[in-house]
Amino acid sequence: MCALSFKGIGSGGFGGYELTDQLQYNLKWFIDAGLLKNGAYNIYLYDSASWYDDDESKLHPVLDERYEQGRVWEGIGREWVWESGISLGSGAINPFRVSGVYANGSFYDKDIEGIFAHHIDYLNGRIIFDEPKNSETDIRAEYTTRAVHVGFADDYDFRVLMLDAVEEFLLDTMPSGTPAREHQIWLPSIFIEITEGKQRGLQLGGGQIKTRYAIFHIFADNPQDRNLLMDWLDFQSRTTFWMANLNSITFPFDSYGNIVSGVTNWQNMTINYPWKKLRVVDGTSSKLNSLNSKLFRARVTWEIEVDIGEI
Repeated sequence: MCALSFKGIGSGGFGGYELTDQLQYNLKWFIDAGLLKNGAYNIYLYDSASWYDDDESKLHPVLDERYEQGRVWEGIGREWVWESGISLGSGAINPFRVSGVYANGSFYDKDIEGIFAHHIDYLNGRIIFDEPKNSETDIRAEYTTRAVHVGFADDYDFRVLMLDAVEEFLLDTMPSGTPAREHQIWLPSIFIEITEGKQRGLQLGGGQIKTRYAIFHIFADNPQDRNLLMDWLDFQSRTTFWMANLNSITFPFDSYGNIVSGVTNWQNMTINYPWKKLRVVDGTSSKLNSLNSKLFRARVTWEIEVDIGEI
């Protein structure tokens, strides 16, 4: 009697990553990298004054039920740029990583120990101190924020925009958020959804060409950002790139959202730990009806092919 055996299982086994997650993460990192290389980021330096004459390098204490009050201090924007080696040239200030924090004018390196020891949470754009700081302390940092948040359709943000905030949209108001950064809505945003698929034979003797549809849900607070992001994603139809193998790479962040030692950027992951080549064979784009005067939407869909020779 022939034993039953699953086909196509990757090296990660149960608890590892297969096609859907491989696509999601690599698409996010591909878009993040493309946006950065085209200037979609903001630089905040110590003593850089904004239009309302305040120093935007100044961080603010926020409530987070997981930490003692005074430990979490947030800056501007949803995410801070973690990638290294991104260069635009032409005299532009390139994105950079956070090197540490200032407290009442004194600088404390990111690796310092003692009462000013801290963690840099790049995912939520904030500093988490080991010990709480008084709310009157002047805490600052120099950092780079992403101009566009890229997430997944399973994220809390997407559910709020599509479901929880409908009543607010009908009242022509923006969605409300709690003080913690990860529970606030930031625009413009792109949310990735991997949907239905199909397959056909790859070659005589085995293998399959897997087809999947990736939907990019675009939200913005003005039509210009919505139109630009829709066009930029639409322009990538017919593109091809290697994906990094999630079962082999070191993921960029630790439990605090800080960068793991040795991690540089997604491009180097694809070089050092290649998985499969992703092909965008077709794409469509369309504007969607706005739920109110302050929210503008679009959708871009890619038809993607990936060769799986092990099936």
